[in-house]
Amino acid sequence: MLADKVLFEHIENVLKEQGIIKQFEEENGKIIGRMMIVLGNVPDNLQSEIALDDDDTVFIGTFDFYDASVGMILNTSTMQTKGGLWITPEAPDAEAPSREWCEFFVETVAKYIEEDGSYGIPMYTFCSETADFTVVPTTPEE
Repeated sequence: MLADKVLFEHIENVLKEQGIIKQFEEENGKIIGRMMIVLGNVPDNLQSEIALDDDDTVFIGTFDFYDASVGMILNTSTMQTKGGLWITPEAPDAEAPSREWCEFFVETVAKYIEEDGSYGIPMYTFCSETADFTVVPTTPEE
């Protein structure tokens, strides 16, 4: 489940209006999966094991093709993870995201962290069989 399906659909509709989705699909094939990355919290069962530092951020990856999310803690200044990944089921008998999708989540987060540790959130990723692209909000230039 995507963290915010309505917001994701809004972004997708804007991209369709701009012709971005059409161009991507013409070049790379039909979009078959979506991932949304948001900020979150350390699960209750891990809070006693993991202490967050000032530059630690909890990122959560959600998918339109899994009923479970994947989470991680990343120090955005040093780009070091803390405590490994965790999976949170969002429905009974939810299938956990595959190792490949977990790695893709980590790679996507890391790719969109700026050198100064800043980032835009939520991150919206669209995937075909052969390619992907991610939309990340940015601060308007003054």
